[in-house]
Amino acid sequence: MRRGLVLGGGGVLGAAWAVGALRAVEEETGWRPGEAEVILGTSAGAVLGTLLAAGVGTAELTDHQRGLAVGGVLEGVGFGYEAALGGALPPLPRPGFGSPGLLRATVRNPRAYPFLTMVSAAAPTGRGSVAPVGELVRGLVGGARPEGWPLRVVSVDYGTGRRVVFGDPGQPQAPVAEAVMASCAIPGWFAPVELDGSRYVDGGCWSASNADLMLGRGLDEVYVLAPMALRPGWPDGRGEGRAGAVREWRRRDRPRGVLVQLVGRYRRVVTRQLFREVRALRAAGVRVQVLAPTLEDLAAMGPNMMDPVRRALTLETALHTTARALRG
Repeated sequence: MRRGLVLGGGGVLGAAWAVGALRAVEEETGWRPGEAEVILGTSAGAVLGTLLAAGVGTAELTDHQRGLAVGGVLEGVGFGYEAALGGALPPLPRPGFGSPGLLRATVRNPRAYPFLTMVSAAAPTGRGSVAPVGELVRGLVGGARPEGWPLRVVSVDYGTGRRVVFGDPGQPQAPVAEAVMASCAIPGWFAPVELDGSRYVDGGCWSASNADLMLGRGLDEVYVLAPMALRPGWPDGRGEGRAGAVREWRRRDRPRGVLVQLVGRYRRVVTRQLFREVRALRAAGVRVQVLAPTLEDLAAMGPNMMDPVRRALTLETALHTTARALRG
């Protein structure tokens, strides 16, 4: 059985949720996610994918998130989850469109790009820095990419809108730290990462999961962890399931403001896109196990996925909800 692992983006809380989900997968199935033939990471998922590929186990990841002392690969590796990325709100971005050329291209030929790419091109250029992420990765793996590594990191060329998979043959080459930083550079929040004359941004500018990139890799089964999708409605994916999930989230958690509306719509877009990617994999004969937040997880997270205050609650909730999903 050749298994692959897809780790989607989702900010600080998406990473916390994914850590809990990864731990539950290992406990419930006995399979170690770090032993996947291919680990495909987008944004926060790229950071987690790096940790797994470097030999960090799910128990160590969970303890590290909890702030406990850990040994092995992570021993002595510090990362301030609460402050490393600047907190729950971004610094004031620069005025103007982040990528005017890409915005023009998406408007002229909208069918060639996902809707997320158009929105990302229109976002202003962020002033935040993903340098702490790079420091974390360099502390684990140094500069060069280890030979035979299963890690693949998804980013988007901010000039062309082309999706890039660092680590794949024929794709742009970059040290692991720079590739992961590029995958985490959310437009409007963080500055793009420049590599060999090109600017790169978050892989979520194309898809929050990019699960379709697992096609053609000779895999029998793929686990997809999608922190920004909606669990209700799987596997049928009916629209009422998605819309109902957002309504229930609002009713139970009662968040207020424009952010709630934006996040709810974003989750619906992400879930529809993920449905299409999963259908393509299944049509190719790949068995797919999709794990995404439940209503209980959404209530734990709240609307701001960069809010570190909810990190511990999100982690502990994901441990339980994912275990129940795998048993059911």
